[in-house]
Amino acid sequence: MRRNILAVVLLAAAPLPAAASAEEQPGLDRRVLGGHRFMVSHLIEDPFSVTSFGVNLALGTGEALGPSLDLTTLPPTILQDSKWYRYATIVQQFDFTARIMENLSLHAGLLDAVRQGTSEGAALVIGSALQISGLLGVKGSVPLGDNLRFSLSGQGVYGPHMNLLILQGLINAYRAGSFTSADLFQDRNALSVAATAAAAWGPTLWLGFEVNAGYLYTKSHDISGSTQDGLVGAASVEFDARPLVSWLPVGTALSYRRTGAFGNDGLASSEEWSWAIHYTGRPDLVLGLEADHVSGRLETEESSKQTIGWVNFRYYW
Repeated sequence: MRRNILAVVLLAAAPLPAAASAEEQPGLDRRVLGGHRFMVSHLIEDPFSVTSFGVNLALGTGEALGPSLDLTTLPPTILQDSKWYRYATIVQQFDFTARIMENLSLHAGLLDAVRQGTSEGAALVIGSALQISGLLGVKGSVPLGDNLRFSLSGQGVYGPHMNLLILQGLINAYRAGSFTSADLFQDRNALSVAATAAAAWGPTLWLGFEVNAGYLYTKSHDISGSTQDGLVGAASVEFDARPLVSWLPVGTALSYRRTGAFGNDGLASSEEWSWAIHYTGRPDLVLGLEADHVSGRLETEESSKQTIGWVNFRYYW
C-alpha cells in the first residue's frame, strides 16, 4: 500500500512533458513532401488535405482595347479606330478548409471583385463591374510515396455579376426612344463548376513542383442566358532558401495558368503568369506577396491585359 502511495506521489510530482512545438506537430506537415513545405498561389490548387483559413487581397491596373468615341454627339459616335482604356481592379477572397477525414477536406469561401474604368472614356466603354460570389468544394487526396501526392476536387461558385454599361445603354436607349435603368445596368447570376486534378512533387527540401488539369463550366442566368465551358491547366515551381541557408526563411514561386475554349462556343482564352515571394519561417503560416500578369478578355468582350499585386495569407492548424 505504501509503495502504491509513493508511486502516485512521484508520478504527480514528475514534470509534465512539454507541448509539441509547431515544428513537431504532425498536422502541420500535411503539405510537406520530400521535406519540402509547399507554399500558396491563387493560380493553382494544391493536392493537400488540410485545415486552414486564408485571405487573399489584390489591387491592380489594366488596359482594355475598345472603340474610339466622339463624345460631342449624343449618343457618342463610335469611330473606326480603337484605343486602350485604363481601369483599376480590387479583389478580396476569404476561404476556410476543414479536413474531415485523413484524405478528405471540405472548402468554403467568399469572393468579391470591383472593376472601374479610370481613363477618359473608360467609364463609357468598359463601365463599372461588381462581382460577389460564394463557393463550396470538396477534395479527395492520396499520397503516392513520400515525395508525391495526388487529388481530385470539385468546386461550385455562384453569385451576382453586375455591370454598368453606359455606352451600350445610351445607344440602346437612343435607338428605342426610351430611357430605363435596364438600358444601362446588366444584372445576372453566374454559376461556375470546376473539376480539377492536382499533383505535387517534392524531390528535395528546397524544391517543389505542382500541376493542375481541369474542366470548367459556366452558366449565366439572365434574359439571354448563356453556357460556356473550357479546359484549365496550371503549373508552378517553387524554391525555399531556408533548408540551404537557415537564417534566410524566404521562398519564391513561379506559376502559370491557361484557360482555353472547349468547343466552338467555349470560354475565351486567357493566360496568367505570377511570381511570388513568401516567408517560410513558420510551418503554420503562409505570408507572401504575388505579382500577377493576366491577358484575356473582360466580360464585355474587350481584349484586356492587367497587372495585379496580391497579398496572400493562410494559417494552418
